[in-house]
Amino acid sequence: MAGIVWTEKNKCKQCYTCVRQCEVKAVRVKNGQAEVLSERCIACGNCVKVCSQNAKTVRSGIKETLDILSEKQFKVAALAPSFPAAFKAWDYKKMIVALKTLGFDEVWEVAVGAQLIAMEYEKLLKNATPPIIGSTCPAVVNFIEKHHPNLISYLAPVVSPMIATGRLIKTVYPGVQVVFIGPCIAKKDEAEKIQGVDVVLTFQELEDILISRKIDVEFLTTDHCYYDTCFDSPVAEKAFRGFPVSGGLYLSLKDNFDFSRNIIVVGGKDGAVSCIENIEKSDFKPFFVDILMCNGCIDGPFFKNVNYFTNWEKVEAFVQENQGYNKSQESLGDFIRDFKNYSKVNLYRTFTNMQVSLKYPSEKEIQKILSYTNKFTKEDELNCGACGYSSCREKALAVYNDIAEKDMCLPFLLTKEMDEKATTMEYNREMNAIIESSYDGIFVSDSEGRTLRLNRAFARFLDKPLESLIGVKAEKLEEERIIYPSLTHLVLKEKRRLTLIQETSSGKKILSTGNPIYDDKGRVSRVVINSRDMEELNRLGRESQEALKMRRYMEQSLKKEDTGPLPKIVSISLAMEKIIKLSLRVASVNTTVLILGESGVGKGLIARFIHENSQRRNGPYIKINCGSIPESLLESELFGYETGAFTGAKREGKPGLIEMADKGTLLLDEIGDLPLNLQVKLLQVLQEHELTRIGATKPVKVDIRIIAATNKNLKKMVDEGLFREDLYYRLNVVPLIIPSLRERVEDIELLMDYFLTHYNQKHNKNISFDEGTRNILKKYAWTGNVRELENLVERLTVISEKDCITMKDLPQNIVGNKFDQQITVEGIMPLKKAINLVEFQLLQMAQDQCKTTYEMAELLGVNQSTIVRKLRKLDIKEYDDK
Repeated sequence: MAGIVWTEKNKCKQCYTCVRQCEVKAVRVKNGQAEVLSERCIACGNCVKVCSQNAKTVRSGIKETLDILSEKQFKVAALAPSFPAAFKAWDYKKMIVALKTLGFDEVWEVAVGAQLIAMEYEKLLKNATPPIIGSTCPAVVNFIEKHHPNLISYLAPVVSPMIATGRLIKTVYPGVQVVFIGPCIAKKDEAEKIQGVDVVLTFQELEDILISRKIDVEFLTTDHCYYDTCFDSPVAEKAFRGFPVSGGLYLSLKDNFDFSRNIIVVGGKDGAVSCIENIEKSDFKPFFVDILMCNGCIDGPFFKNVNYFTNWEKVEAFVQENQGYNKSQESLGDFIRDFKNYSKVNLYRTFTNMQVSLKYPSEKEIQKILSYTNKFTKEDELNCGACGYSSCREKALAVYNDIAEKDMCLPFLLTKEMDEKATTMEYNREMNAIIESSYDGIFVSDSEGRTLRLNRAFARFLDKPLESLIGVKAEKLEEERIIYPSLTHLVLKEKRRLTLIQETSSGKKILSTGNPIYDDKGRVSRVVINSRDMEELNRLGRESQEALKMRRYMEQSLKKEDTGPLPKIVSISLAMEKIIKLSLRVASVNTTVLILGESGVGKGLIARFIHENSQRRNGPYIKINCGSIPESLLESELFGYETGAFTGAKREGKPGLIEMADKGTLLLDEIGDLPLNLQVKLLQVLQEHELTRIGATKPVKVDIRIIAATNKNLKKMVDEGLFREDLYYRLNVVPLIIPSLRERVEDIELLMDYFLTHYNQKHNKNISFDEGTRNILKKYAWTGNVRELENLVERLTVISEKDCITMKDLPQNIVGNKFDQQITVEGIMPLKKAINLVEFQLLQMAQDQCKTTYEMAELLGVNQSTIVRKLRKLDIKEYDDK
């Protein structure tokens, strides 16, 4: 059976007043909403009366009443005795006229039923065994049937005045439809269980019907009225019109019954509950209890905003005036005597055990529920009652029975709220810190383009105080040219991500990306903009280009000749024989080697020779030219870096060349060009056999052999403070000084034939030198050493159209043998012109001996960019270094 009272969804605000005021705990809180449990509810209406949000709804009898009124059947309105207190200044005549105007054929007073049951109570009290509990209040009957069924046998088996009146009417008029009108919600429940009336209508519902039918009772006239303005029921005795007040049954019996015995009159839920509980405990045993769950029918839920004593006065005045009947109308006593079928009116009833017992948890289960709200000891159980339960344990019992929710605890919720507030504040602080620490400018606006927040980086773009921009709309920022065009406006309009370049009042250009943030209904609720200074982006672009150049260099530094088969060492000189023998001895041990010698003597070849003859021959062989890499990139290439160590770094980090040479050999060519700050880190590698990547906190162990090479005087550089002394001695464990080609003249012709054979095969030719050419080449100074000789042989092989190369095919500087250690000046000329002539000659000579501008730079001891610039300045054709 559906309940009489329920809660309207989402109206409940979790105040728990209904839980607190419900004596039988028939209110369950689930998902934050109060639900009335019909199996426990006694329909007292107290929850309806105390609900400040009007969230409780009572089952309406309006539709059923209107259906009855629309039928042709005889219909009677039974009006509760409390009606004088229910309506403002309406007199009973207007009330009767209004009901008959609605369509009721007769209007009866329920005071009639009160007198009928009083007669039955007099019989019962003379013969029954105490205690006897009055059953006039349906809420009390429900309370005993559902929550104290052990007392059912004490309930007076007599119907209520409403049922008595209805049964009398139905006996008088068979087939009649009876509508009871009164203040009590429990009557609706009673009418469903006990036959007697067809519909129960509250005073409020009657008022709603009258308003819907446009019947204004206050302006109804009773003079010369078509309807009879008196009640149609027999005339009840005056005392029974006072039935609505507390103790009404007791007062109606007083004159006819000996009350010297133990009689209890109880009104109100607190007294009623206490009385019944004490009777069940046998704490006392009254003879008769006239008991109501409220203070009489004038204190029902639909009198929530009216003074109880004012209501009592209104009813008492009506009783004393004894109005509502014609003098000729028959009294109820005479009516009963004359009514032949009165014996058919059944004024008795039975009761049913409707108890739904609660489950009782163990102490361990109670403790588990209590611990959820941080109650671990007796002292933690505050029993504050804010949850609606008198104690924490009573609430735990409700939780166990799925009537209450675990977190229905005000102290717990306040603590939780404070913790959440602290967490939220910490989260906000973190978010503020993140936003403020962002390198990019961040700008946030709402759905109307109003500025909500921005970080200081963004404020700096605008050159405005951050606080002055909060709350300003995007349109105003654009109109005042603070920032334009308005990306916020465009994102709100397009509803998609957009990127554009904006200008600011400070003259900056920023690259901005605007992202729309959508709410759960798909509407743009926020716009978040990330911005970066275009000048900064251009700088990063330049750094990226430098990194690209570095990568190209590294590809060249690891070219095939450094990793392919070892080239042949061609020599018959004693000087080179000593170097080769010493190299073999050095190869067999794991020591650092410093190779010294002029440019082009073959230092790299000797380093490779040592590696290939060492136990590390199967490991990597890495070569890097310390003078050819920009100082800003050299550290990262040598030592590597961790994730995010610097702008432009790979996301996953990168090992350096030293790490890549692990288990192998690393050749540091041109070691004299290594910056002082990196010399310290290289010293760590040599001493500790470990390195630390850029951005890392822990060192990495490495197992490598380092060979250093240079054409510079490192000892002199140490004296001048340009090279660390400790590093010099670490590198100079085994020095190998490679002789120049001038010091091994006997190898010149041997090398000529070796290179000639090699390039003949490479270019599919059969070129040879005549004797004169050989003599000239043997006498030449070869300042560029073996590299210069090799470049010349390859050049002559490639460009020669004859099979035999003669002196005519040789470059002029070699034929004239002018390329020695002195430069001849033949006459006075402007110094600037002399410098240009010398540079022109040197560049031409170097170009004859070298293949690339990198080699020219190494030969002449300058940067490669300087070579390129001077070639262009002097209009000398450049190499294609690609």
